[in-house]
Amino acid sequence: MIGRPDSPLLPQVAVEGFDDAARQKPPIVSSVTIEHVRVEIPRDEHALVEFLCSDVWPFHGHRQLVAAEVHEMDFASPNVLSFWIIDAGQTIGLIRLLDLGDIGEGAPQFDLRIASRHRGCGYGKDAVRWIAVHLFPRYPQLHRIEANTRDDNAAMQAVLSQAGFTCEGRLRQSWRDDEGHWFDTMIYGILRSDWIRCRS
Repeated sequence: MIGRPDSPLLPQVAVEGFDDAARQKPPIVSSVTIEHVRVEIPRDEHALVEFLCSDVWPFHGHRQLVAAEVHEMDFASPNVLSFWIIDAGQTIGLIRLLDLGDIGEGAPQFDLRIASRHRGCGYGKDAVRWIAVHLFPRYPQLHRIEANTRDDNAAMQAVLSQAGFTCEGRLRQSWRDDEGHWFDTMIYGILRSDWIRCRS
C-alpha cells in the first residue's frame, strides 16, 4: 500500500500480490469516489519507484520493473502528464497521459496501471472515463483519444468498450512480452463526438 504522494508521511509500499492474503480481492466498488493528484518531479520520484517496482504488470511491456527503468520513464513533460489515482487515502493506481505535444493533429494515448490488489473492482473503468473527461474539455482542439491493449487482455478490452471506446483494428503479432511471445495489439479509439454522445 502506498500513501498519498503529497502526504507528510512518506509512502510505504509492501510487495502486493505475492502471498495468499494479497491475492484476496476487496469487495467490488459500486460507487467510486477518487482523487486524481498530479505527479510532480522530483517530489514523487521515490513514490513512483516504490509503486511501480513493488507489483507485477502482466499486460505491459515489462512484467516487472526495476528502479533504473522507472527513472527512464517520462512522467511530467510537455508531452506527458501523470496522475495518481487515490481513494480513501490509498494510492490505487497511476495514469500517464502520453503524446500531448501535437494534440491538435495527433491522438494522445495513455498508460494505466492499477495495483494488483485493486484490480477487478471498477477502478480501471472509472479511470478510463476520467481520462476522456479530463482531456476533451482541457484541449478544445482534441479530436480523438487512442488506446492499445494486448489481444489476451480481455478485462482491459471490456473496460475500454464500457468507457465508450470503439475497437478499430488489430495489429497481428506486434506486441512481444518479456519471454519472447508475440501477441496481437488491439487498437481502440474514442472521438469527441462519441464522448459527447456517451454523456447525453
